[in-house]
Amino acid sequence: MPQQFTPSAPGQGGQARQTAQGEQQRLADLHALDVMDTPPEQGFDDLVQLAATLTRCPIALVSLIDAQRQWFKAKVGTDLCSTARGVAFCEHVVRDRAELEVSDLRRDSRFAHNPFVIGPPVAVFYAGYPVTAASGAVLGTICVIDVVERTLAPEQREGMRALARQVATQLELRRRTIEQAREIELRTTAQRQLARSRSEYRLLAENSGDVVARCTLNGRITYISPSVSRSVGVDLELGAMLLTRVHADDRPPMRAAMEAVGNGASELVTVRLVARDKSWHWMECTLAPLYDPERERLEIHCAAREITDRVNAAARIARSEEQFRSIFDGSPMGITLTDTQGRLLSANPAMSRLLGVPQEELIGRLRSEFVHPADSNAHPEAMRRLRSNPGSSLEVLVRFRRYDGVLAWASAWLSWIDDGEPEPHLLAHVFDITDRHQAETELADSEANLAAIARVTRRILAGDDARTAIVTALVEIAGASIATVFERGGPDEFVVTGCSDFTLVGSTYPAWSVPATAAVWREQKPMFIERAEGNPLVSQRMVRLINAKSILYQPIRKGGEMTALLAITWDSELDEVGDRRLKAVAQLADEAALALEHDDLLRRYEDLAGTDQLTGLPNRRSWDERLSVLLALAQRTGDPFVIAVADVDRFKAYNDTYGHLEGDALLREVADAARGQLRTEDTVARWGGEEFAIALSNCDEALAGEVLDRVRRSVPRGQSISIGYCWWKAGETAESLMARADSALYEAKRTGRDRVIRAVSEG
Repeated sequence: MPQQFTPSAPGQGGQARQTAQGEQQRLADLHALDVMDTPPEQGFDDLVQLAATLTRCPIALVSLIDAQRQWFKAKVGTDLCSTARGVAFCEHVVRDRAELEVSDLRRDSRFAHNPFVIGPPVAVFYAGYPVTAASGAVLGTICVIDVVERTLAPEQREGMRALARQVATQLELRRRTIEQAREIELRTTAQRQLARSRSEYRLLAENSGDVVARCTLNGRITYISPSVSRSVGVDLELGAMLLTRVHADDRPPMRAAMEAVGNGASELVTVRLVARDKSWHWMECTLAPLYDPERERLEIHCAAREITDRVNAAARIARSEEQFRSIFDGSPMGITLTDTQGRLLSANPAMSRLLGVPQEELIGRLRSEFVHPADSNAHPEAMRRLRSNPGSSLEVLVRFRRYDGVLAWASAWLSWIDDGEPEPHLLAHVFDITDRHQAETELADSEANLAAIARVTRRILAGDDARTAIVTALVEIAGASIATVFERGGPDEFVVTGCSDFTLVGSTYPAWSVPATAAVWREQKPMFIERAEGNPLVSQRMVRLINAKSILYQPIRKGGEMTALLAITWDSELDEVGDRRLKAVAQLADEAALALEHDDLLRRYEDLAGTDQLTGLPNRRSWDERLSVLLALAQRTGDPFVIAVADVDRFKAYNDTYGHLEGDALLREVADAARGQLRTEDTVARWGGEEFAIALSNCDEALAGEVLDRVRRSVPRGQSISIGYCWWKAGETAESLMARADSALYEAKRTGRDRVIRAVSEG
């Protein structure tokens, strides 16, 4: 077992593994930091650099573990940003809440098959130290990884623990900063709301009112105007206490206002007063200090008016306006109100964002300023139809110039608003459907392209020439006059292997004589030539021959390498190819790469059909054909030959111990070793699994035993092989011959393996 350092491992005095409830709390603590997927920060980057320097490890990470993955807040020595949690070494630290050091991950059953051990970066050494939140939850680790077996010195471990504490401190500082920012934001919002409410309250209370009264600082009335009785129906007498007629809930604010006036301030307060009929009337009162020179004392001057109807109406209006404004301002779609001439009367924030024009600058401008000239008649025509059909709505599709200069598509749903004004208004709900329109257009193009590509595939599968199918589809999807496929005929030669003008097929020319094709082949990037005539990059002889006005060169790549070149020509000049056409050609180029490869595979199929792909030896099919030839030759000439069957001893145990990849490697080495011990006229084939068939032509008994024993001794890796063989008897079938050799192999296995046994029944 590899050396491990787990100072807090479970069962050795460490903490218990993370419980389900603890995991939920741990995730809550992690997400409260709002740190996952944030950009790199110098503080964390410095810590992993220190860890790498301290331990002299090439890889150092600050790793945070959420529910599904391991994410790296800081890293040295790797380009990875995250991994699945299930393959993370640091998961063991988080789960066990303990430090973990593994000298050789390859010899640890927990990690031996980990993709980062058996594949890049081929990790061998790992040491992880928990990063703990203030609550005690382990959020992740600071860890180091090396590609060689090693252990950390005690001082290095202490240093890593110190760095882990620093990572935890950085995270704790981040948490506190977030909490402080939230508290400041809440406090600022509350202060603003309070200031706005106070300002609106004061604005509504600017009138002096209809009732005038004076009272002492403790609220005893010294003067009251008659209007208090006539208009409000409230009986207030001189000498009475003002607060006795105020609603109990309103007395504290009234008393507070009076106290403020006593300190020299002016106050506005709204209270309810009880009338003779026991009803309550809302009064808006303005309180101000007033010096009475006669009594030589400070009094309170109160100017009040009844606002009961206004309060009730305001409450209703506020509710209605709040609902409307919430819909209008909060709507994600643009909303406009225009007059019959198309002048904007109102526009919501979404419309302002859509056009990139401030709301206040939109008001008064004509709608036609933003609509594409070709669509300028869409709205007037829609208004005529709406007027003839009251109460209906209508959708129009128009193009408009967006704030970023892009010509965009909008869907506007129009309806009339007749609110008693001299003329009705047009209400429009506007949606930006540019992406939808583009997606629909691209879908249509894509379907057409896929149909063309599907036709290419069907033609190739039907046996048609791949290159003819490609150029035919190119002419169709690109709207071109001629399409051509160029391939390398040699290191310095291009050959036309396919063309919609079949008279050009087979034409050759020097590879680098045409700068355009040379540049495309070298840089592996498409090139569009708007005006081919007179352009020094193209062959003017070819331009005249095929009447090319514009040309697009498109590389065909397979596995990152250039394999062929497409040339698409038009007999009229194009200002631009267009993204959709370029994309279609690129798609077909990808299909062309597969089609050409398919052609090559068909040509190679016959060669590969008789070969075992693992060992490179003839397969069982080829062996049967070879044995048939040997039998026919022996029947005709009488020349003897030997058939042997060999089987690798204990191969299943080897495979189970070292794995299938090592087992395959052993079979390849056995095949190479056997082939090296046979004569040129002999044949060895893979019979099946770990069995091999051997044919020795014109071979006597002594030589057969010698050759087969050389094969037995050549088996590599300290393994062995058992071989059984027999001579062909006149008139014997292939099945009988193979059965006798197989019987001899069985005897070799039964009597101890690693030997060569001749079949007994030769006579």
